[in-house]
Amino acid sequence: MKKALLMVVIVGTMVFAQEVRNIERMKNMQDMEHAMSTIQKGFLFNNLSVVKNGIKELKRTAAFTESFMKPGISAKTGVNTLLYSKNQTESITMLANEIQDAFEKGDKYAAANGYLMVLSKCLSCHQTIRSW
Repeated sequence: MKKALLMVVIVGTMVFAQEVRNIERMKNMQDMEHAMSTIQKGFLFNNLSVVKNGIKELKRTAAFTESFMKPGISAKTGVNTLLYSKNQTESITMLANEIQDAFEKGDKYAAANGYLMVLSKCLSCHQTIRSW
């Protein structure tokens, strides 16, 4: 009886922990979306401080992006989604710095192109990891 009760508690804890992890991942993605919106708002209002705040938020949230291996796919036979996600995060961080530098120099078109490249990185990561 004690073993059965212990198993129920362990399974319940694992299920709950998975839910917390999914909620944290969703919150992180929402924060990244908000950061992208903030950057875009800074472009539209030609406001460097808003762009900087968005970039700061984007880099902060990108640093906490995590991934997982898709079931049935190993690093040898398919895409290592953890490595892919980390590479995308590094690229997004570099592009965010380039956006800020270009905007500070007054090159709004280069900054906007950098923004589009970040958005492209986001979409390609979602396509690879979430199979969109």
